[in-house]
Amino acid sequence: MNHTRAVMEAALSVMTYSFCSVSMILVNKLIMNTYDMNFPFGILMLQTGGALGIVALAKAARFIDYPAFSVEVAKQWLPLTLLFVSMLFTSMKSLGTMSVAAQTILKNLAVVFIALGDKFLYGKAQTLSVYFSFALMILGSYLGAKGDRWVTPWGLVWTFLNIISTVLYTLYMKAVLGSVSNSIGRYGPVFYNNLLSLPFFVIMGISEIMPFSAAIGEATALGKLVLVFSVLVSSVMTFSVFWCMSITSPTTMSVVGSLNKIPLAFLGMLVFHQFPTPTGYLGIAIALSAGFLYTHLNIQANRAKSAADAEHLRQQAGRTPPESLVLVHADEKDDPDTCKSE
Repeated sequence: MNHTRAVMEAALSVMTYSFCSVSMILVNKLIMNTYDMNFPFGILMLQTGGALGIVALAKAARFIDYPAFSVEVAKQWLPLTLLFVSMLFTSMKSLGTMSVAAQTILKNLAVVFIALGDKFLYGKAQTLSVYFSFALMILGSYLGAKGDRWVTPWGLVWTFLNIISTVLYTLYMKAVLGSVSNSIGRYGPVFYNNLLSLPFFVIMGISEIMPFSAAIGEATALGKLVLVFSVLVSSVMTFSVFWCMSITSPTTMSVVGSLNKIPLAFLGMLVFHQFPTPTGYLGIAIALSAGFLYTHLNIQANRAKSAADAEHLRQQAGRTPPESLVLVHADEKDDPDTCKSE
C-alpha cells in the first residue's frame, strides 16, 4: 500500500511539473503577444509576488514548513537569485521576439553547456556517445533556427543570454544547495527564490507598473483570466519543481525535460500559427532525437553507477571477520537448506 502511494505521488509530481513547465511558456507568450500586455517585468513582478503570497499562506495553514528567514542563508542565496532573475527576464524577452518552437530547440544548447560545466567543475566524466548527442543538438538547433521565419536577431540575442543564465544558475545551484539544503528544508528554496527576486523585479519594473496596469484594465475578460491563470501556474510551478526533485531522481527530471519539448514545440506552432519551413522541421526532429539520445545515455550511466555501487557494497559486506565466518559456517551445518555462499 505504501509503495503504491509512493508511486502515485511520484506520478502526480511529474505530471504537475510537466503541465506547469509547458503551460508557463505558452501562457506567458499569450499574455505578451496575443493579449498585448508586453511588460516582462510587470508580469514577473505579479507572478513572483503571487508565488510568495501562496508560499506564505501555505506555511501559515501548516500545509508546508520551512525555517524562518536567515540573513546568512540570504547572503549565500543572493548570487543565485541574481541568476534566477536574469534567467526569467531573458526567457520572457526571448519569447516576445521568437517562436516557441525555435526557442525550445535552441535551449537544448543549455544541456550541452551544463554537461560541460559538470565535467570541468564537478568532475563528471562524459562518453563519446554523449558528445555525439551534443553534436546532434547543435546541428538540430542550427537547422531549427535557420528554418524558422520568426527567428529575429534580437530573439537570438535574448535566447543565448537566457541559455547562459540557465547554465550558470543550474551549475551554481548545485554548489549552493549542497551547502544550505539541510538548513532550509524542501520548500526553503521556493521561499528564498521568490522573496529575494521580488525586489529586483519591482525596482527594474517600476516604470512598467502604470502602463501594465492600464493594459490589464483594457484587456479582454479572457486576457485577464489568462493573466490570473499565469500567476497560479507560476506559483504551482515553484512547488512542483522541488516536489518532483525531492521524490524522484535526476534521471526522471531529465526524461521529463526531454518529453516536455515535444508538446511545447508543436503546441507553440498550433497556438501561435508559427510553422517552420521543411528545414526547420528537420532541425526540430534532429534536436528532439538528440535530447532523447542524451537522456537514454544518462539513464544507462546512472544504472551502471548504481550497479557498481551495489557491487561495491556487496564486496564490503562480504569482508566478514573470521569469528563471524565460523559462526555462519556452524549454522549452515545445522541447516542443510541454507544456500552456500560463493
